[in-house]
This record gives sequence, C-alpha cells and structure tokens, in this order.
Amino acid sequence: MTPKARIFSSFVLGVMFLGVCSGIVQASVVIQGTRLVYPSDAREVTIKMSNTGASAALAQSWIDDGDSTKGPEEMKVPFLVSPAVIRLDPDSSASLRVSFTGEKLAEDRESLFWLNVLETPPRKEVDENVLQFTFRTRIKVFFRPKNLKSDVDLVANKLDWQFKQASYPDEKGNAENRLGVQASNPTAYYVSFGKIEVALDGRRVTVKDEMIAPFSSGFFPLPERAPQTYRKASVHYEVINDFGGRRTLEKPLSL
Repeated sequence: MTPKARIFSSFVLGVMFLGVCSGIVQASVVIQGTRLVYPSDAREVTIKMSNTGASAALAQSWIDDGDSTKGPEEMKVPFLVSPAVIRLDPDSSASLRVSFTGEKLAEDRESLFWLNVLETPPRKEVDENVLQFTFRTRIKVFFRPKNLKSDVDLVANKLDWQFKQASYPDEKGNAENRLGVQASNPTAYYVSFGKIEVALDGRRVTVKDEMIAPFSSGFFPLPERAPQTYRKASVHYEVINDFGGRRTLEKPLSL
C-alpha cells in the first residue's frame, strides 16, 4: 500500500471511532474559505490552510468529482493540487495551489468538483499501538467558464419558486406524493443555500436545503406536520456567495 493510500484508509477508522468520541477531539487544520472558484482562464488558484492546534499535523489534499468514497489515487479529474502532502507545524499556515490541466469541460455553465483536505498526526515509532484520529474537510470547487454572460451576484434574484405536489422518497426509499416548493434555476451557476423557510400564514417552517445545478430545479418538500391549507405563503431563502457570505431574499408563493 502506498503512503497516500495508507493515509486515506486510516481516515475510515478515525471516522468510525469519532462517532463515539466526537466531543473529545476536533480538527486543527482549517481551510480559509468555504468554497473555491476557479476561473477557466486562470493559470492556478490558491487557497490557504492553517494548523490551529498545539501539535504538528500532516495534511493530504486532492480533488474529487463528487464521489467522496474514492481515494485520491482513484480519481480522474482535470486538476492538480500542490503540495499533495504537507506537514504543518502548530500555528503555521500554507497555501494549496490548484491548477487546471486543460481537459474539456462545459463552456456554457459551471462544473462542480470538491477539494479534500485529510489531516492526520505524524506517526512516530513509539505510537504503533496508539489510536490516531484523522479528519477530512471537503469544500466545493466551481470551475467557471470565462464567457458566462450573466452576473453571478444576480443569480439569487432569478430563481423561480412555486408550490408543487411531487413524488418524493420517504425514509425507507418509497416514493410518496408530498407538497413542497420547487426552485428553478435558469442560470449557468450553481446555487448554494444556507437555509430555506416557507412562511404559511405567518408561521415559518424549515425545509431541507440542497444545492441546485445550472439550468435545473430542486424540489423541497414541506415537513409532514406543516399545515396543508393556508391563505398566503412566501419563501425566505438564504443564498451563499463566492466568498461564503449569505444573503436572504423573500418571494411570494402562488397557491
């Protein structure tokens, strides 16, 4: 097993154990940002990460295509990350350099990838029988073609919202008809939500929020206990911008 594969496989054990001890330990390597936007004409894009802990840590970085179960050696993506593995001393920082290798991607819309940073303490010979924890941080990478005409800051205003009855899988995976709201995204950009609330006669209920891809729509069912009859309704949605900032908008919903 190669060193990279060994680091990744150790992550699985760490996550299994963290389910029991999640309140005891926490990640010390922090990425300075919630997303990375890669303009198609950029030579490379950098993002900073810091070690806020009291001990040194190894950080392994790679980009995936959306399948979080695969290791870095299994990925075939049009990006290179350097350095792939780096040691970070306490209270130190480093910059990751992401470069595009030039493969063909869509030119009329954004493409989505994910940046992974896997943190693990450096192993010492005396630590052979000591359980080590690993932490994985994963943020979105948006590859943005330079010829997109619409303004990304106006995307939130262009979403079309409406009530809809649609088939939606329940907890067991069985389809059932649910009342909810549908958001249609007519733009070339991905839309990431921080929160979506539906106001029904002045009472707000929170619905599940998911990212919507370019030129597509997303259906968000109302909670089963939400009222099914009302006189007026509106949707309040929080959209996350390129810098991680949040903006809340409100739109009326037709019954």
